[in-house]
Amino acid sequence: MKYSVTAITILATLFLYQGCSSTTKTEDTSDNQQSQVESVPEKNSPSKQPDSKENFQPQNNSTATKGKLTVPKKIIPNQPVSIKVQIPATIAKINNTNNNTNDASKPKQMNMVVVSNDLRFFDLVQATYQNNQNIEVKPKFPAPGDYTVFSDYNPFGEKEQVSVEKVSIPGKVPLPTELESFSKTKTLSDTKIDLNLSESNIKAGKKVSLKFDLKQVNNNKPIQDLKPYLGQKANLVVIKSSSPLVESDYINIENINNSSNNQVHFTTKFPQPGTYKLWLQFKRNGKIKTADFWVTVNS
Repeated sequence: MKYSVTAITILATLFLYQGCSSTTKTEDTSDNQQSQVESVPEKNSPSKQPDSKENFQPQNNSTATKGKLTVPKKIIPNQPVSIKVQIPATIAKINNTNNNTNDASKPKQMNMVVVSNDLRFFDLVQATYQNNQNIEVKPKFPAPGDYTVFSDYNPFGEKEQVSVEKVSIPGKVPLPTELESFSKTKTLSDTKIDLNLSESNIKAGKKVSLKFDLKQVNNNKPIQDLKPYLGQKANLVVIKSSSPLVESDYINIENINNSSNNQVHFTTKFPQPGTYKLWLQFKRNGKIKTADFWVTVNS
């Protein structure tokens, strides 16, 4: 699921995560001071993840792919915060035909996946392009706590890359409201989603097929009204549960387009044994819906 884009990462947010309250973050209007930081993309090499995160050393690419982001100094939960990203001219030569971020049917140049470090909160934040070198994102943070932001983008003339940014919001961290479930069926308001894996015993490093069957809740019939989202039938994000979360925990996904109307199909390789969380996103009845699943991968 990688989207063509340029730049770095930025803070974190929450999405339509079932069972979790929505949230926001904002900069204090009485304090206009902002801090400027640089984020250097790390080389995406999920097949070479280190067993120990302490030994993980990010590999910096050419300075030509560095992006600068301006982060408000004060961030308050449940208030939107404007984050500015400046892209060097050397990598700003990107096809601009899909920059209209108001159209969710089109692929975006930069999308930022925001998760809490325990993977309970999730959001996919789309960028607003002010011009070819300036990007703005407006994430919201649901509550105090630690977050990780993954940015997936394509510098001009270079391979797709993933960058990581850490965000910590001070304050009392709320306790979980429910236990995590390893069920392969998820029911949303009007849609039932069944996850079907090609392997009952998933092995690390082996290609696996993930098929999601979508049915109507009221009559259990296959749905026929999926609308395009991010240029495809549905979007899938997969992240390995780790501490700390690093770039290689963000798993590469291939979208298979030959599935039936009510089915979305992906393939991937889980690089290491462990637990992984999946977020399936699709558009139906005018809304972007998110269904989450956990899977266990063995050695």
